[in-house]
Amino acid sequence: MEFAVLAPLLLLMLLATIEIGRAVNSDRHFSAAVGTAGDLVAREKFLGTSKSAALTNLDSMMKSVEHLMQPYDASTLKLAVISVRASTKNAADTRVSWSYSYKGMTAPGECSSYALPKDIVAAGNSVIVVDATYVFKPLFGDFVPGFSGAMTWTDKSYHSPRNLCVDYVEGDNCTKSC
Repeated sequence: MEFAVLAPLLLLMLLATIEIGRAVNSDRHFSAAVGTAGDLVAREKFLGTSKSAALTNLDSMMKSVEHLMQPYDASTLKLAVISVRASTKNAADTRVSWSYSYKGMTAPGECSSYALPKDIVAAGNSVIVVDATYVFKPLFGDFVPGFSGAMTWTDKSYHSPRNLCVDYVEGDNCTKSC
C-alpha cells in the first residue's frame, strides 16, 4: 500500500529532475551560443567587401552558432548583432553603426541611439552587442507542475572588437558618422 502512494510522487520527482537538468544544460548551451556569436563578429576587421557578402558571412556565422545548441532544438534561437559606436566627445552618446537580425529578432536601425551599461565603451570606440532569445519547451511539460509551458529566455553579451570597430562593408562604418 505504501508503494502505491509513493510511486506517483517518486515518478513526479524523477520527471522534475530530468526537466531541471535539461533546462540548466540548455541554458548553458544558449549562453555559449550568444557569447560565441559576439566573439566571431568581434574578431573581424570587416564582414564583407559588399553588403551581400557581409550578409552571407553573418548568416554563415549564425548557422555555425546554432550548432552549439546541439542536442537541443535551435529552431527557436533568434539573434541580433549590433555594432554600437560611442561619440568621440561623449562615451555616453552611443549610436548604432550597423545591425543584423537572424531569424526575425528585432534589431535597431542604423544611427539610432542605443543605451549601453555605464563605462562599457570609451569615447570614439565601439562595442559589438548580441541580443538573443530562445524558447525552451520541456519534454514532460504536461506532467510536471510548474513546467507546463514553453519558457522564453533572453541573453545579451558585449564584445570589444579586436580592431577599434567592425566594418559591415570594408571601409564603410569606422569613419562614417551619424
